[in-house]
Amino acid sequence: MKISHLFVLLGMLAIFLWFMEHERAQKITPSGSKIKVGIIAPFSGDAQGKGMRGLRGIKISQALQPYLDNGDAIELIEVDNQENPKKSIEALRVLTEEHKVAAILMFSGSDSALAVAKVADNYKTPILALFASHPDITKFSSFVNQFNFDDTFQASVAALYVRDELLIDKVAIMTQPDNVHFSYLTNKFSEQFIAADGEITDTIYLIENKHDFVNILGEMKKSDPGLLYLPVDIDNLFDIKIALAKLGWNPAIMVSDGIMANVKAQTTYPLHLLDGTLTIDTFAYDRNFTEFGEKVLEQMDLMGFSIEETGTDSALGAEGYGLLIHVMNQCLLPNNNIQVCINDAIRSTIRFEGVKGAFSFDATGKAQRSLMINRVNAGQMEFIVQVY
Repeated sequence: MKISHLFVLLGMLAIFLWFMEHERAQKITPSGSKIKVGIIAPFSGDAQGKGMRGLRGIKISQALQPYLDNGDAIELIEVDNQENPKKSIEALRVLTEEHKVAAILMFSGSDSALAVAKVADNYKTPILALFASHPDITKFSSFVNQFNFDDTFQASVAALYVRDELLIDKVAIMTQPDNVHFSYLTNKFSEQFIAADGEITDTIYLIENKHDFVNILGEMKKSDPGLLYLPVDIDNLFDIKIALAKLGWNPAIMVSDGIMANVKAQTTYPLHLLDGTLTIDTFAYDRNFTEFGEKVLEQMDLMGFSIEETGTDSALGAEGYGLLIHVMNQCLLPNNNIQVCINDAIRSTIRFEGVKGAFSFDATGKAQRSLMINRVNAGQMEFIVQVY
């Protein structure tokens, strides 16, 4: 066979496969039935931006996949937990006992996710914790699954990157001890950095509401750290950056995951204040998208959303909904315990295609996925390295 003929046949095969895939999607006939999926997220209060961005991603993905393969529609039941652990537990009860949901997407931080995890086995309904990264989230329940990378991985990568790649041997830390996520990152980073022959010159715990950062940083500067590791919220982050400018001190800075999504969404502070800051994140804006990611981008455009309005939170929401549809389609047999089946299917997932790459789950419910180290430049995130 001539090579030219072979290319023609391969082209025809590709077109045929594309056609069959799209025909399959179009041939899903609505059954008239609905399956309920719960969403626990902060839709009011200080963290509502995170909840709304996560929900936006879920709805973008739902527009792409409104039906299961049997024609059942997905009905989203949203409950506001105000990023409060006690209200998160009540939200879990309402969704499982009153609404009888098949699964729950939870878009909250580690404090709320840990509170839910400690009682989740009582309700036997699969939960995808889309955002929270504390390593103990999967420890307390066989029904809680961690969608993001965990803090052990994040802190270890951060410490080794600073020590081995940047060749910085002295680091100072500021953190918020009332936040379990920030506290764990602080402890694990310190442990790993010291093990790599680095020195932690200071660890400052931000307990009060107001701080004299000029004075605190002035004292820190005397020990000559090459980098400030800052697992803190955005208000403290910007206050620290403003104080550094007043001091005329410009050390390297690294922040934790999720912070830049909040930074890009806020309008109080100019983004250029963070230029040069190193960030840990699930995604990098300037990396290639997968086929699924391209579909999400197209749907965002159709719905009138921009990258700036979505970002990491929405990407996690879109991926979480996409994964849930994928596993629910494996659980459509009659008389099937759909909650148990969904949970087992999540924990058996191998190389699911997300927005920027593939990820898997282990038998304990932890996602096995990469993280990105980025740098802020002119208010935008520039990719540095991807770590698996």
